[in-house]
Amino acid sequence: MFHIALCDNDPTQLDQFTTSIQQLPQAAEPVQLQLYRQDPSLLEDYRQGLRYNLVILGSARETRNLIWLARQIRRLDPRVPIMLLSTTGRYSLEGYEIPLYRYYKEPFQPYHFWKDLQELMEQERLNQDHSFLFSNWQGLHRLSLEDILYFKSEGSRILVATEHESYIYRESIRTLEKQLERFLFQRVHRSYLVNLHWVKNIWGQELTLRNGKVLPLARHRSRELRERLLGMASRMHH
Repeated sequence: MFHIALCDNDPTQLDQFTTSIQQLPQAAEPVQLQLYRQDPSLLEDYRQGLRYNLVILGSARETRNLIWLARQIRRLDPRVPIMLLSTTGRYSLEGYEIPLYRYYKEPFQPYHFWKDLQELMEQERLNQDHSFLFSNWQGLHRLSLEDILYFKSEGSRILVATEHESYIYRESIRTLEKQLERFLFQRVHRSYLVNLHWVKNIWGQELTLRNGKVLPLARHRSRELRERLLGMASRMHH
């Protein structure tokens, strides 16, 4: 089941999104839609621990308020894709900083929305299918790739870091780099392989993850990292 939160108090907008979701061609899996007509309701549910596969914020309110709401949701859930429909492109740069998955400018175009939604649903299916398996003295471990922030080489051992836990096992970081590059993991330093979905920003020879962790960035790896991140961000605009 793919769970979508749609927050908009404009009946016309609600109808457009709802109809488009119901008419989604070749849906990868069933979709469950939760409608919110007030910002506090969605935010309160998030604070209570409710999570969605996608959050859509409609344009009936002032765009700045929607940007604020998107920032609050992003703090509570670093990974959820957020789409925002606006009457203006004025705040698109702020959308990059959040970041939004897509910043739509009216008029609403169902074809583009269908394409993005199918891409997200397929990515969710792949995320569910792909896990990382390794063993150490504590036994066999299976982690979802999306939950891994980075790998750190410590001699002949690898530290696997998630948001709340870390593990140590024996492996080569070069082997990991080849194994995980297609899953948007990138070598940023001789000792670090990072999940690009967790990168918040780059400054000089450091990068910051969404949980605030700061990692070193090798000068000769900076350009490639920036290009890949820009490629990911370019999906926000058509």
